[in-house]
Amino acid sequence: MKIRLASCIAFLIFLSSLCTVSSANSVEYKVQIGVDGSAVLDVTQLAESGFSYNTIQRFTTNITILVEKAEEKCGRQMNTWIDEVNIIPQNNYVLVKYKLMWKNFSRIENSKIIVGDVFQVENFCSYLFGDGAIYFTYPHEYDVTSAVPKPDEIDYSLGTLKWLSAERFSSQNPYIAFTKSSSNMFLESVLIYAIPTSLSAALLFTLFYFKRRKRMEKVIEPKFPQHIEVENAEEKVIRMIRAGGGCLYQSQIAEQCKFSKAKTSQLLSALEKRGIIRRQKRGRDKVVVLAEKEGGEKS
Repeated sequence: MKIRLASCIAFLIFLSSLCTVSSANSVEYKVQIGVDGSAVLDVTQLAESGFSYNTIQRFTTNITILVEKAEEKCGRQMNTWIDEVNIIPQNNYVLVKYKLMWKNFSRIENSKIIVGDVFQVENFCSYLFGDGAIYFTYPHEYDVTSAVPKPDEIDYSLGTLKWLSAERFSSQNPYIAFTKSSSNMFLESVLIYAIPTSLSAALLFTLFYFKRRKRMEKVIEPKFPQHIEVENAEEKVIRMIRAGGGCLYQSQIAEQCKFSKAKTSQLLSALEKRGIIRRQKRGRDKVVVLAEKEGGEKS
């Protein structure tokens, strides 16, 4: 019994070692299709612990060559760049994740996204990391109308297609067509007509509103005098002196007019030179008398 148990344990250990070895250098491809024909290619590689950064450099060079060949094969201009590289150590292995942005990966034909012609490059997978499972994720507003070769797995709820072998997929002249669903096409057509109509209605309402408002403003527009006479400083001083009986102390004028002593003195000097007032010294202050008052008293 003990011998059988030991044999079973040894066999399980052997199987686990086989699984671990087989998982080394494995690769997985995930392609996220964009509505504009672009794609995001996520490449996940489980490499041995001896992984070096030279691998990243080789991958970059291979991608450049692959895209050049794809442009020749597909007849359209493309552009790619590596957006991210994440390196995650895992026991005796290293998990490396590449995020590649690929412009014009797919063809756009009316309401369809056509995928497959880039895989017609000979030995497509050899420019990446060899064979592995490949997934395609498509936009939720699209439906799968054609998929050649037939996917090994398909999940319509998640919008995902899967082939277990990227090499087998690329060798069978792949052709995948995604067509915009009828409900989304109907919604877009409604929006195409609804938006201009709404804008026109809004414009008409705005014009009507401002026209009506302008008419109301004309009706209730208050009338103001065209010319409003503003009393200047000299006139204010003269008015104050008259209100005081034609005679005021200079300090009283400054206080009542809320002028500074300097400004009051300048104003009174100007009026005195023109003969409008006369000033007489009274202690520390001066008495200001209107000339017209003096003339009246003399007569």
